Amino acid sequence: MTLTLTDEQQKALAGQSTSVLRLIHPQTNEAYVLVRADQYERVKELLEDENNDLRDTYPAQIESAMRAGWGDPEMDAYNDYDANREKSCP
Repeated sequence: MTLTLTDEQQKALAGQSTSVLRLIHPQTNEAYVLVRADQYERVKELLEDENNDLRDTYPAQIESAMRAGWGDPEMDAYNDYDANREKSCP
């Protein structure tokens, strides 16, 4: 099914700094995201494949982070970044 954007939706998209628009279903309060078709096509497989689980990528993410130096004890300050930021910012 293809729908045409309403004038209100067109104006909302034109006023956005991104090409994503959040919509709320008035009866259910469920949130939806309107995304440009070309952007959707890039992530479609991730969204439609029920077997995709972000947790499956955790080992690769950890390995990548360690190679990038995140295992260095100096990086421990980022574990509590917000608390440290508040101390150093006026």
